[in-house]
Amino acid sequence: MLPRPAIWGLALLGCSCVIPILIGPVITGVLVDYGGFSPAEAGLTSGWGAIGSVTVALICALTMHRLRLPRLALIGLSLAVVCNAGAAFMYEHHGVFYTLRALNALGEGAAYAGVMSAFAREKGSERCYGLFMMLQFGIAGVFLWGLPTYLPDLDVRRLYLSFAAVQLAAMPFVALLPKDPADVAGISIRGSEWRLLLAVPALAGLAALCFSEASNIGTDVYLERIAVLAGLSDSEIGSSLGIASVLGVPGAFAILFVGSRFGHALPVLVGFAVGAASLWGIMEAESYMVFLLCVSIHSVTWAFVTPYIQSVLADLDPGGAVVTAGGIASGAGAGLGPAAAATLVTENDYSGVFLTSMAAYGIAATAIVIAAQGIARASVGK
Repeated sequence: MLPRPAIWGLALLGCSCVIPILIGPVITGVLVDYGGFSPAEAGLTSGWGAIGSVTVALICALTMHRLRLPRLALIGLSLAVVCNAGAAFMYEHHGVFYTLRALNALGEGAAYAGVMSAFAREKGSERCYGLFMMLQFGIAGVFLWGLPTYLPDLDVRRLYLSFAAVQLAAMPFVALLPKDPADVAGISIRGSEWRLLLAVPALAGLAALCFSEASNIGTDVYLERIAVLAGLSDSEIGSSLGIASVLGVPGAFAILFVGSRFGHALPVLVGFAVGAASLWGIMEAESYMVFLLCVSIHSVTWAFVTPYIQSVLADLDPGGAVVTAGGIASGAGAGLGPAAAATLVTENDYSGVFLTSMAAYGIAATAIVIAAQGIARASVGK
């Protein structure tokens, strides 16, 4: 049974808050080809955005039980619209542009926190996060395929004005968020925000999400450039990225069937192993079909692993504090991965992407094992 219509609306609201991640390869290509950015400067855009994401996620996580989610999301989305519009006209001034990207992430992160906290209140939270991930990959697939194919001359100004327009259109969905804070609504809260966030399983789960995102986004940001270096045409790049993103949809949906049937750690560890193999294939690809296959596998494993980790965080606190702190982990990972890779890449060598992503996978795998062991011990003690 699919989630009710309101959950679909909230998922769309959440998607409007993660646009820079959904079409990261296109953004990198536009900034390099039409904005005068070097590959390293374009990659660092995500790093600056992570400053805002981490800041707002920390504030929200420590106060989530008392926040009114509709107000939080409305203020955040309004700030994001203003900052995206400003970035469209100030991209040539890199200092101002990076500041606007940080402020934009602050606003998007606030609205995103509202959506993630609302999902944590649902009995089947994994179904909500799975649906959310399905929509993210589906929407990204359309744009990753369509933008390079039909708008090969898309410039920076039109790109960021489009972001602002999408977020304006998503504002009515704010009304679907729960009206009362968690402590007023009587949501089962298992302790103060600080106590929940400092528990070992929560810290390990957050670390797993952080380094999983660092690996995936660090790779994603440079996929378009890697494909160009491999000699793929614009249409081949657009179609491969679009198809791969759409194929991520069944990867997200699979969590509804796998659940905890094979334990907490094993499905994620398998996903990391497959993802690492696909990354090696991406770096070695010399043809369209090989690149398409490897990018598709990478997309499926990313879509499967992320909502699984998020549902674990939500189970630790239905009030949403821990899964909201996942915004810190995701934001940190979204900045850490591209920033680390950016220090190693050059115009004709992207092997640094492989090195940083593999290291991040290894840390994430260790962390998810620790989180799973902590949850298992807590279950035995009940």
